[in-house]
Amino acid sequence: MNELIEVKFISPKKGKGVFALSEIKKGTIIDVAHVVPLPNNDYKKISKTVLYNYCYIWGDPKYNPEYKNAISLSISQFINHSFAPNVRYIYYYDNNCIEFETLRDISKGEEIEVNYNGLVNDKSPVWFEME
Repeated sequence: MNELIEVKFISPKKGKGVFALSEIKKGTIIDVAHVVPLPNNDYKKISKTVLYNYCYIWGDPKYNPEYKNAISLSISQFINHSFAPNVRYIYYYDNNCIEFETLRDISKGEEIEVNYNGLVNDKSPVWFEME
């Protein structure tokens, strides 16, 4: 169980989100999400299900081109998108994991958000309508 963050229901449209259980300092690693690289054939099947919304692009050169996506097994699966994120993520291909680090101090009860585009300042459109 993660002592820094928890998942809570937000709304029927937005679903669940991740929130700080206490104050969290800038530069804190709040989660290390281990991933399962998905063979492309499996990803095609998943892309027609609700699990599609929980997949990551996984550009690990040692698995390319057979595995272009992955799914994580972690609480961070429920971190929502923002163009003004308070967390960033870093891929560690050698360990098949994604590390989530705070970009600033986060208050108790504040929602944890990340830019799904990968780069903190990337304002490219995402594949869903934002609230």
